[in-house]
Formats: sequence, C-alpha cells, structure tokens
Amino acid sequence: MITDGASSLDESPITGESVPKPKEVGDPVYAGSVNADGALQVRVTKTAADNTVARILHLVEEAQASKSPTARFIDRFSAVYTPIAFAFAAAVAVVPPLLGADWGTWIYRGLALLLIACPCALVLSTPAAIASGLAAGARRGLLVKGGAALEVIGRVHTVAFDKTGTLTAGRPRVSDILVFAPDASERSLLGLAAAVESGSGHPIARAILDRASADGVPLRPTRDARAIPGKAVSATVMGQTVLVASPRHAAESARLGPEAERAVADLEAGGKTVVIVVRGAEALGAISVRDEPRADAAAGISALRKLGVRSVMLTGDNRRTGEAVASELGLDVKAELLPQDKLAEIAALKAAAPVAMVGDGINDAPALAAASVGIAMGGGTDAALETADAAVLNDRVGDVAALVSLSRATLGNIRQNVAIALGLKAVFLMTTVAGITGLWPAILADTGATVLVTANALRLLRA
Repeated sequence: MITDGASSLDESPITGESVPKPKEVGDPVYAGSVNADGALQVRVTKTAADNTVARILHLVEEAQASKSPTARFIDRFSAVYTPIAFAFAAAVAVVPPLLGADWGTWIYRGLALLLIACPCALVLSTPAAIASGLAAGARRGLLVKGGAALEVIGRVHTVAFDKTGTLTAGRPRVSDILVFAPDASERSLLGLAAAVESGSGHPIARAILDRASADGVPLRPTRDARAIPGKAVSATVMGQTVLVASPRHAAESARLGPEAERAVADLEAGGKTVVIVVRGAEALGAISVRDEPRADAAAGISALRKLGVRSVMLTGDNRRTGEAVASELGLDVKAELLPQDKLAEIAALKAAAPVAMVGDGINDAPALAAASVGIAMGGGTDAALETADAAVLNDRVGDVAALVSLSRATLGNIRQNVAIALGLKAVFLMTTVAGITGLWPAILADTGATVLVTANALRLLRA
C-alpha cells in the first residue's frame, strides 16, 4: 500500500495491462510491479509467501498437479496384443500336429506366424511419426516438449490468447495525432511532445520519441523538465512552458473545446491512451498511443478459424482496450482478469473440449499449466516458457495455426502407419496359416512394414 508519493506503475507482468497505471497514497501495489517514475514509500501488507508472485506460482503447481498423464493407446494395445499373438502362434505350431497333422509343416508355419505377428512396426509407428513431427517443428521455430503435447495440439477446439505481448507487441505506439490549435501542425505537435518527454523512460514517452525519430522530427532543447507522477511531464521549450498531460490533468491548465473533447472520448473508446499537449494555457492537440496488434495477428486468427478452431482473448487489461483489440482481430474477449480468473476461464473451456492457452507473462503461467496444452511466445518470461508445453520462438501468432496443422499432420501420419503395420500383418497372417507364404516372406513382410512406417514418418520432415 502506498503511504507517500505518487507514480505510474507498470503492472504488465502481473495483470497484462499494457500502459502503466497512475498510483497515489492509499492505492494498492502488486508485488512484481515496476515503478516507472516518481519516488514511493510503500507499506508491505502481505508476507513473501502470500504476495502476488507467490500465489501465481502456487496456482501453477496446482494446475500442473491436476494434469493426468496421457496413456498411449499403442502401448496399451501392444501389451495385450503381444501375448495373444505369441499364444496364437504356439497354438498353430502345436494343435494341428496333436490332431494328426505333420509336425514339421506346422512348426514352420507357427514360426512364420510369430515373425509376422511381431509388433515391431506397430510399436515404431507412433514414435517415428512423433520424432519427425518434432524435428519438422523445430526447423521453423516451433518447439514442443514431447509427443504427448504434439498430439494434444491437433485436438484442441479452442485457443485462448493473452493480449499484451502475445496478440500485441507489448510496446505502445503512437496511433493518432490530433491538432486543435490553428497555428499548430502534426509535426510541430509531435516535436514539442518529444522534446518534453526526451528525459523520460515512461512507455508513452518512448512511443512518442520513437514516432518522432521515425518521422525525422528534431528534438528541441529544453530546460526545467520535471515529472508530475501519474499526471504529466512539463518543460520549458523555446521560452514557453509545455505540458504533456493526461486529459484529466490537462483540463486544469487549458480548456478543451466540445469538438476536441469528443475526439478525445472517441480515441479513448477505441482503447487508446491519450495525452494532451498544452503550451502556456492553450491546448495544441492530442496524441494517442496503443499497444497495437502484431502484424500477423489477424491472419493468425483467420488461419485458426479456417482449421475449425475458435479463438478467444483472455486479458488482464481494461475492458475498453481489450474489446477494441478483439474487435479489430475478430475474436471474443474477456477482460480485466487476474491470474486466478484466467485459470477459472481455462477450466470452464477445458470442461467442454480440449483447449490451448497462448501467453507470455508471469500472470499467464497458471493458465498455461491448466490448459490441455500451453503455448508460450518465445520472447515471453521464463515462468511462461518453463510452464508451457510448447513455444513459438519467432513470436508469430500465425505459428499457433502452424502448430495445429503440424500436429494434425502427425496424427494423420500415425494413423497411416498403424494401418500399414496392421494391414500387412493381417494379410500375411491369413496367407501364412493357409500355407501360401512361408518363413522368408514373413521375414520380409515384418522388416518391410518397419521400413514402410519409418519412410512414411520421414515425410513429415517436408512439412
């Protein structure tokens, strides 16, 4: 709890909110927040074992403990199939001679039958495809922690995305520049704002400075620069006091006209953070910033939709920003979620069908662990990467759809391999019992099936 001072706190590692929140005396502070500006005195209200990060780690442990290991069908099938095949081969070798048939002929057929029934190709059919699928994914920056996760990815019905750092770049950028004063221009407005913000490390300041650099706007010299934490930054530029402030604080220094107020309200309704540039007592204009969606986010969501997979955004950011980004990308959204809320949403989705969670922050770790399969962005936090079952190293949203496609191709390859292995065995079992094929064809069929499933699995390397 803040006992003295005011500042802006970056809570994105905990809540996912992309823009620092202004805090003052009496406001709560999450453990793990980063102080952007201003000096604070805080009173600790929770022990280390009960702070926000510790509770998140506890949620991760609980979610991981609730996962049941995937029982592999082939292993179970082989455990039953092998003794039955052995008993059947022994019966073929012994029973007909006991009924008066030739011992040599039926022992020979029994041995051939035992070779045919050997489940080598069947047992190899799954791991060969999995190994090829994992290698094919690794070649394009799709890392999956084992075959069980690779299989589950292709079966998911819903993919839940975090927003900040996952669907968006995690760094605000200037989206709009509005000019209110007749003697100002977008370039002059940006130049004044950049000059005032030149000494600040605030994300909004970095966004304005980046835009000024990209547009080739030179920085004017300033003096008497100072920050009013959580409210504004001011400096003297060319002999005049210039203020870059929140709309609420700017209203204390300059009056906005009705049209300007409507324009600011429209920007804020679009999930953008707005600052007003004030010179003296005149509002020159407004600059809005927003953590914009990644360049491939819309295409990535569309690719999942074509695969029949539903997408939903689970974000700790404010509802207005979340809905604006979700509307632009064309997916459902649930906003203002704390880590335990994301966990509850994943549990509800998972109860209906397999679900994947894609995230990058500490606050995403419990949901990543609880989902049927967790996918971390490669540039995410260590907590997310350690907890997730897979990672997309190139930070492309479209790679999530690529993972689903790769998994489905691997599952299809496994089914083909099983069909090859069982189909060859069924044919040669019948021909061996009937005496049409002997020991050497049985050897060739057994080895051939192993070669075929291996060669078929290697096709995945071209994915």
